[in-house]
Amino acid sequence: MRCMLICGLAAFGWARGLAAQPVPARDLWEFPLGAVLEPAALAAEPGAGLWNPAASALRAGERIRLGVASLSSGSAQGVDGQLLSASLRRASGTTLGLSVARTSVAGLVRTDTDPQSVGDISYASTLVSATATKTLVPHLTAGLAVRWREGRADQVVHTAVAADLGVVVHDLPWQNARLALSSFLWRPGREVDDRPAVVAAVDARVVGESAARELRLGLSQNNVNRGVTERGPFLSGRLERLEARAAIVRAGAGGSAVTRIRSGLAVYYARYVVGVAREEGISGLGPVYQFTLSSILKE
Repeated sequence: MRCMLICGLAAFGWARGLAAQPVPARDLWEFPLGAVLEPAALAAEPGAGLWNPAASALRAGERIRLGVASLSSGSAQGVDGQLLSASLRRASGTTLGLSVARTSVAGLVRTDTDPQSVGDISYASTLVSATATKTLVPHLTAGLAVRWREGRADQVVHTAVAADLGVVVHDLPWQNARLALSSFLWRPGREVDDRPAVVAAVDARVVGESAARELRLGLSQNNVNRGVTERGPFLSGRLERLEARAAIVRAGAGGSAVTRIRSGLAVYYARYVVGVAREEGISGLGPVYQFTLSSILKE
């Protein structure tokens, strides 16, 4: 954890000294890759902690977690995303993680003097994250992520390094409540160009007495600097191997706001968790679908 903290501080310094060119395709990271089933600040289903490094922590007795996620709009012109992650818990209790995520827009065509296509326009971003997470005191887990990001917009390609901090307060005595907070894509001094986000969520158990049989209710909020603000309630209920989740998200930007519904199912079988989720389309756009698969290897 100390080594990762030093690396994070170095990344902060490096980020400040990078060229003034903003990295293209930042808006693609406003799509909830790996976070349709769960609020971003608590999303751990693929085992990545993509949005909050503290969410990737493995519990005592868990050794390795592997995860994949795929996001698709299912239309000719839409956003696609993929996520691959791995986490390892060391004997010291520190969880180390690595994830590679990519998101892109398909179906952008280049035209010349007439409407006929003369090629495709690339609009995509790749994000590589290395994380370290540790429970510092009972009920408090903190995490650090060092990130390398590449953005492409046609012929323009730029890269940047960012570092994020996150915390999860968990297993509280009152209703097994949880509170999560994290930054996302933060480069100090470059907030105007890179538009970092702050993701937060809180929830509590309203019915049940164990994680395998419970009903939880919570509230999430995501704020992108000079971008979209999302907030809304979410609900999750688990009965042994089956878990259902739903959220109402109110998203606003530039004085306008829309409401979206996210819903999905997760199935627990042996050491595997399979999830399928859907976000309703808006303004004539098709819905977004997400598939996740994670596996935990125990000691």
